[in-house]
Amino acid sequence: MSREDPQFKLRMPTELRNLADHAAKAAGRSLNAELVARIEASFISDSETERLLPAKRARELSLMARAEIPKEIRRRAISAIGKAVRLGHSEAIASLEDLDLDAGIPDGELEDLVSEVVEELERSGYKVKWDDITTLWIEF
Repeated sequence: MSREDPQFKLRMPTELRNLADHAAKAAGRSLNAELVARIEASFISDSETERLLPAKRARELSLMARAEIPKEIRRRAISAIGKAVRLGHSEAIASLEDLDLDAGIPDGELEDLVSEVVEELERSGYKVKWDDITTLWIEF
């Protein structure tokens, strides 16, 4: 972007601003660049979008989305545990099939993405098993 690009004021709740600031710092971007990237990414899945992204930009947005995978796996694990507890079960099953983790992400990077979540669960006393990277089995 350049200084000639249009500008506008944006009001947002303080909590949202703090989240955006934190995400920008974690990604090594300015707050403006972070917000633009997130807005742009939200339009990619829009069926009306027919413009071809430059490969460099597609890679940047892909990496930004990839960084969110551990949070999504953690969210699903916690949700599955809560459901299992409410049902009186001693194990939980978190389905990850729709994340298509078995394609498009090199194995080494995939292990890095999921290891933090698995380690957190194990530190909390859970036994964790992967079923072909599509299902997370959590025993307690």
